[in-house]
Amino acid sequence: MKNKIFNCFFIYSIIIIISIMPISIIKAQQLENNIKSIKEKYELAGGTVVLFNKNKITNVVNFGFANLETDNPIKNTTLFRVASISKTITTIAFMQLVDQNKISLDDNISKVLNYEIINPFYPDIAITPRMLLSHTSCLTDDPKTYDSFLSATYEKNPVPNLSELINSKGKYYSKALFLNQKPGMYFNYCNLNYGIIGTLIEKISGERFDNYCQKYIFTPLGINATFNVRTVADNNQLATIYRKIDGNWTPQCDFYNDKNKIPENFDDYIVGTNAIRFAPQGGLRISGSDLAKVFMLFLNDGKYLTQQIISKNSIATMTSSQWRYNDTNGDNANGLFRNWGLGIQLITNTKDNDEIFSGNPFMLGHSGDAYGLVSDAFIDVKKGIGFVFITNGSGSGYVNSDCSSFYAIEKDIFEAVERHFKKQPAKVVNRK
Repeated sequence: MKNKIFNCFFIYSIIIIISIMPISIIKAQQLENNIKSIKEKYELAGGTVVLFNKNKITNVVNFGFANLETDNPIKNTTLFRVASISKTITTIAFMQLVDQNKISLDDNISKVLNYEIINPFYPDIAITPRMLLSHTSCLTDDPKTYDSFLSATYEKNPVPNLSELINSKGKYYSKALFLNQKPGMYFNYCNLNYGIIGTLIEKISGERFDNYCQKYIFTPLGINATFNVRTVADNNQLATIYRKIDGNWTPQCDFYNDKNKIPENFDDYIVGTNAIRFAPQGGLRISGSDLAKVFMLFLNDGKYLTQQIISKNSIATMTSSQWRYNDTNGDNANGLFRNWGLGIQLITNTKDNDEIFSGNPFMLGHSGDAYGLVSDAFIDVKKGIGFVFITNGSGSGYVNSDCSSFYAIEKDIFEAVERHFKKQPAKVVNRK
């Protein structure tokens, strides 16, 4: 009888505690449970989800491992190679130079680089930074030509000059690098665009691309981020990126040991030669929390805390539509890309295409996908909220969603985050 009374008292006490627990704590636990369920569903190696508003980070959920061999867990400080989200940061760097009137978005890039870059199908149309940043330059990542140049860029010393690829007299040049489409009018997502932007940043600033970003973006923001993996103080901070091949987790990127060493230093690199060496298109290493701080700039007119990183005008330009899909004017990647600014994807909220939060056309940001990593950083500009999602590998692989152009795992994450942001009343046990 005493045990029965004790058990009833214990259960009643738990109910009381739960019923008076702040809803914010209950909702945070619900978010964590939902994320961890998604982690199990897709057999994720590890990852992070970060929620934020205009002023601060509100929730962080870390899960799994940065390194599966050492069981090194994902932490708030874990650095991920976030793939194409890097393009947004590269754009911020470029727009700082626009703010300083050192270059215009509509300048002829040939005049800045001092060698000719023209689309052979439209030789009278100058290629501009605006075209590069909005993926309307009509350049394309021709697999044979571009991949060959990438290998030389990452493996040879000295690094080949970018002119060897994009100037018609170059060793690696091919007309296949250009589409037979009018520059400025046709959208084609292209990594090479941002290799050129990085090189332009070097030419204009006189500083190496990775150093420029460190000096004028990362240090003022007070964050730990880099475009140069050699500057990472501790390799254990890096999240190894994995794919599961023949049932085994296989490192694809950022797995450094005696056999797979960090790349050589860049002391002999000549500024303005070829910034692709620092991967402005996809090589940023940064934590989820620090990436959130970068995207807070878009909720605060280019300002973070007391630091004005980029002008209000440049933020407005980046987030204004430069290209919008009309069924014939570009490759929309099966509905994923429908509207673009500069270094920013603008969500049109088209059903079964680029929808993130249901019924919400006020989203913008960028996603990433490389080597087995998938990443997303998006904000709701009307509500002043945003989120970051990064995973360093899925054992089940990435499959397309049946109701979205994003992967199924991304759609599940979006729904979990949206439920949290909606602030629906949490289920509270009735004390009666």
